[in-house]
Amino acid sequence: MDEARTTRQLNLYRNLGLAMTFLAFMGWGTAYFAHASATFQQQLREEVTQLKAAQDQLTAERDQAKAQLAAAQLEVAGLTKRIEERQEKASVTGSVSPPTPTSKAPRAPAKTKGKGR
Repeated sequence: MDEARTTRQLNLYRNLGLAMTFLAFMGWGTAYFAHASATFQQQLREEVTQLKAAQDQLTAERDQAKAQLAAAQLEVAGLTKRIEERQEKASVTGSVSPPTPTSKAPRAPAKTKGKGR
């Protein structure tokens, strides 16, 4: 009977050792994956921060482009109005207005010195 009892105790200790080893591996695995998950989450947070900064920059560029477009549209509208006014004026008078003079005066021909003999 001692032999059966000893065998049973050995099996109990062996099973207990295997269970403790399994639990230890489970704890270490859990700790490892928790650390890996925290690292991954930190990387994702940094990437989100970078993406938000890029989005803000693109939004600012878009707003600037819209402002430039609005200014260009106003300029085009003004020029279109001026063209229409000139065409209307030309059709009323029946002629085209004379070209505007340039700010530079015409150059006089250079005088040449004659050689005296």
